[in-house]
Amino acid sequence: MAKRLLQLLALLTTLMAFVQCCPELCSCQDKFAHQFADCAYKDLLVVPVGLPSNVTTVSLSANKIKILKSKSFINITQVTSLWLAHNDIVTIETDTLAPLIQLRNLDISYNKIVNFPWDDLRNLTALQLLKMNNNEMVNLPKDAFSTLKDLRSLRINNNKFTAIVQDTFVALTSMSHLQIFNNPFTCSCSLEWLRDWIATTKISVPEPNLIVCEAPEHLRGTLVTQMPKLDCKAPTVLISSQPNIGDTELGEGVMVILNCETTGSPMPQVTWEVIAGNENHVFPVPSTGEANDVPVNDKTTNTRFHIFRNATLIIPYMSKREDGNYSCSAVNDLGKAESGVRVALTGLTGVP
Repeated sequence: MAKRLLQLLALLTTLMAFVQCCPELCSCQDKFAHQFADCAYKDLLVVPVGLPSNVTTVSLSANKIKILKSKSFINITQVTSLWLAHNDIVTIETDTLAPLIQLRNLDISYNKIVNFPWDDLRNLTALQLLKMNNNEMVNLPKDAFSTLKDLRSLRINNNKFTAIVQDTFVALTSMSHLQIFNNPFTCSCSLEWLRDWIATTKISVPEPNLIVCEAPEHLRGTLVTQMPKLDCKAPTVLISSQPNIGDTELGEGVMVILNCETTGSPMPQVTWEVIAGNENHVFPVPSTGEANDVPVNDKTTNTRFHIFRNATLIIPYMSKREDGNYSCSAVNDLGKAESGVRVALTGLTGVP
């Protein structure tokens, strides 16, 4: 009897301690060996200080919180469920969520988040439910969910994602439910994999009629699952020169022409990079605009190199300063190709 009384007293002491350290506007309860802190609908502007250290479920939904500071949850690392929906959250600082390694359920839906600290998810390997829907997020890294092998339900619908990189979901071996609808997808070569994946995956992908193309214009409103097969080719790069720098000695004052020939569909973005004379120059090549015979970099007052819209680079006057490495790269939805040449001056005599 005495032992039982001591057990009840210990339990009562624990419960009283839990309730006593509850923030003023919150309600803290011990239910079924779980500690709940209910701070919803309190017009809170920040995460309240003083949540019980052993709390396992925290509801902060329907408040007016705008920013989550990096130390907001540092003292409640036993939390398994964190509900933050329907706030005004714009910013989540890096390392805010990372300490919550026992977290199984996270809901940050219906906020105004643009830039999410994706690296924080690496620590949350116990996550089973992740609701990020109805925000303003634009960028979704390929490895965002790479450690979430227990994740079962993911909701990223109603955001601003224009693309999802292939293999973004490959690590989610426990996934059964995925919501991606109502995002402004650009239906280019980089999204063809998603069309084919939706048709074959065993994961439930609801609302397929709301997974549509926003761009390009001629595909706007087309279902991603019905996106036509596109002419997609990875880029290639080939550099040729005049004179042939492989078998010609380049003396001071000679003009060198480097032609960067590229292929690819869609048309790749071409860039020249020059490392010469202890300097590094990067010249993006515009794909549209004026005629090819007009240098595109004249306004930069760089007279050492002339770059043209057909990706030709001309060195009008070869000197020691132009001796260096010249590389041309081409990038499109399917990848990147790069090629480089060494342009070396021979017979230097009194060159400054």
